[in-house]
Amino acid sequence: TPVVLNELMASNSGTLADPQGEYDDWIELANWTDQPVSLTGRYLTDDPAAPRKWQFPTGTVVAANGYLLVWADEDGSTNAGLHASFKLSASGEELYLVDGATNGYQVLDQVVFGAQTTDLSFGRTAADLDVWTNQTPTPGAANP
Repeated sequence: TPVVLNELMASNSGTLADPQGEYDDWIELANWTDQPVSLTGRYLTDDPAAPRKWQFPTGTVVAANGYLLVWADEDGSTNAGLHASFKLSASGEELYLVDGATNGYQVLDQVVFGAQTTDLSFGRTAADLDVWTNQTPTPGAANP
């Protein structure tokens, strides 16, 4: 898939505030192509038994070679920014990017992570995109 899960923070006490000024969990997606990609009709979930837990709002696009942040804070869609209907567990869990109905809700990307350290992110490494590691957060930019 051209858009993948790239980085997450499940224990954010002071690294990055959402548009409401709260230090919530966040998920970063990355678009590896030189074309914008629409996420309309796709989903994020932390529960494989509920693949349609949170749907991207219509018109959500990841810019060409760009990044998109989603706050995992249960705040809903009435606030500025993208706010998923679930939080991440700092003790570890799973996260999935899921395609829409047309493609049978296929899992497009996933990551399983263990216990997280406060204010460190968990992300793909630049040297090997198949390897995830704890790292200094780089929301909106390339990972180390």
